[in-house]
Amino acid sequence: MGIDAWGFDAERQVLARRFRTRRCRLAALRSGVLLAFLVALFTGGSAALQGWTGGLALPSWAQAAVFVAVLYAAGSVLSLPFAYVSAFRWEVEAGLSTTTARAWLADHGKALALGLGATVVAGDVVLWLLAHVPSWWWLAAWAFGVVFGFAVGVLAPVLLVPLFFRSRPVRDAALRARIEALAKSAGVPIVGVYELGASAKTRRSNAGVMGHGRTRRIVVTDTLLADYAREEVDAVLAHELGHERFRDPVTGFAYTALSSLLVAAVVGVLYASAFRTFGLASFAEPSALPVIALLGGLASAATGPPDLWWSRRRERRADRFALDVTRDPVSFARMIAKLHDKNLGVAHAKPWEIWLFYSHPPGRERVELARSFGASR
Repeated sequence: MGIDAWGFDAERQVLARRFRTRRCRLAALRSGVLLAFLVALFTGGSAALQGWTGGLALPSWAQAAVFVAVLYAAGSVLSLPFAYVSAFRWEVEAGLSTTTARAWLADHGKALALGLGATVVAGDVVLWLLAHVPSWWWLAAWAFGVVFGFAVGVLAPVLLVPLFFRSRPVRDAALRARIEALAKSAGVPIVGVYELGASAKTRRSNAGVMGHGRTRRIVVTDTLLADYAREEVDAVLAHELGHERFRDPVTGFAYTALSSLLVAAVVGVLYASAFRTFGLASFAEPSALPVIALLGGLASAATGPPDLWWSRRRERRADRFALDVTRDPVSFARMIAKLHDKNLGVAHAKPWEIWLFYSHPPGRERVELARSFGASR
């Protein structure tokens, strides 16, 4: 089918749209299954589980932890077949994944274990707050979440990423010096340049700036270094450095904190007025947690499109910064086309698709930006 007018492989783009359609349909089916699970909880399942955990010879906080763990495990079991098909089998069939089923399950298990620990702690904290500060529990829970999110952002490069990928300082002195010079020209201080061993699991390529302060580092996947020209790698890194130059991680964190505060306030009001509607006998009991999770999900969905709009705005600014730093619109446009084609990203989308799903501007728009930059020089 050849290359289209924007430089994308037309055949790969057809495959990308089919791939996304399949995933959307599977996600809708998964949502239906989880909705049925919630209905079961709200029609007696949650009360039965609470009765069982309440009969255990354990402190109240431990009973709540068991309650949350059982619900988390049930939801994970229901979601596992969908995750296996979408994130493993289809990825392998599309040539995007290089991992084995055993390795994928191991990584999925690690993610579930981390999620379980965080969910159990969050559940116990929320129940304690419901019991001790019923009027302002949502505000205290929000503050706890903000602190936890910041800690994860700082520690992720050091503690979390190594659980899933091997990384090492870039050994190529010339490459390291070039990347450090690029960071210096962008005005972004870093503590090192690291290569992530992604090729053992995926053919996707990426790069980014991870961490804050003394943990801030540039991370590039070995797939990016192997499959992309030097100028294309520079374009990717300049884009990521643009986020740092404009303090997007800080402003993004602040925006997310404010958005989540609004969600927390809405949930607090709705829960206070409707908790008995869900059959709850008291304000602070383990069965409150599924109700709060449902209300939080609904409120968060309403903030989704504005959040994505804000993200696209920052991505456009980072693109313009990358073009200003590299002064190479041809390599930038080629990089965008290659990333979309290799990663099976849909480069052209309808306005409603962009509004609902896209955290970045669609590929064609980004190529057009590069071309207009080149034409203005």
